[in-house]
Amino acid sequence: MRWIVPVLSLACTALAQTPMDIQPVKQLVRGNSLATCGYTPLEREAPFLKSLPAKEQITGSFMRPYTIFGKKGKTVSWFGVLRGISASGGHLTLLIEHKYFDGMTDCHIMLVSHAGGGDFQAALEADPKNLPALSLVRVYGTVKEETGKIPLVAVDYLRVWPWFTFTFTDLGAEDLTNPRWVKYCNLCKYGHIYKPYPNEDYYLGMLGDPAEFGLALKSWEPR
Repeated sequence: MRWIVPVLSLACTALAQTPMDIQPVKQLVRGNSLATCGYTPLEREAPFLKSLPAKEQITGSFMRPYTIFGKKGKTVSWFGVLRGISASGGHLTLLIEHKYFDGMTDCHIMLVSHAGGGDFQAALEADPKNLPALSLVRVYGTVKEETGKIPLVAVDYLRVWPWFTFTFTDLGAEDLTNPRWVKYCNLCKYGHIYKPYPNEDYYLGMLGDPAEFGLALKSWEPR
């Protein structure tokens, strides 16, 4: 396998000043049926989820449109794919491709919409080694500003799903994803993109090669 998922525990590392939990990678066991569950927060995550305003509990479904724009000063919790990392000491700014979430997931794996509301940035104190490129993240925090149609969230808590711990559904609100990222989704050309037991080829075909992203992403273009 060309890309190896780092072995990370759920515990926040000593270098990370912003509270963070990282989903452990486990071998997926195929079952005879698939089940849908409500989202289950981790112990440290639960207070942040509970404090979210009602309007920020569901962040985009085909029945409930959602926008990440015009929310300066609001407390939010957004899912997204980690595209870029800018590091200055322990201070990081993340470039994230937003993904809609309707509040429900597969019981055996995290599930978000492949569609999203655009790009946003997230500021936190952390070690970039703990943030794999093209992982799925959930950001809890306050929108501090919005410049050039890219909101900036000051992160209070971050949850991370490396490859093999999340997958995508076709369902979601109107897709406003940056065309720059859309071109990497080769599997999108063939229609149905949901895969309950994803492998490495699935992520490469959906998101691109991690070697090109994270700290390696040099240009942060607006949407």
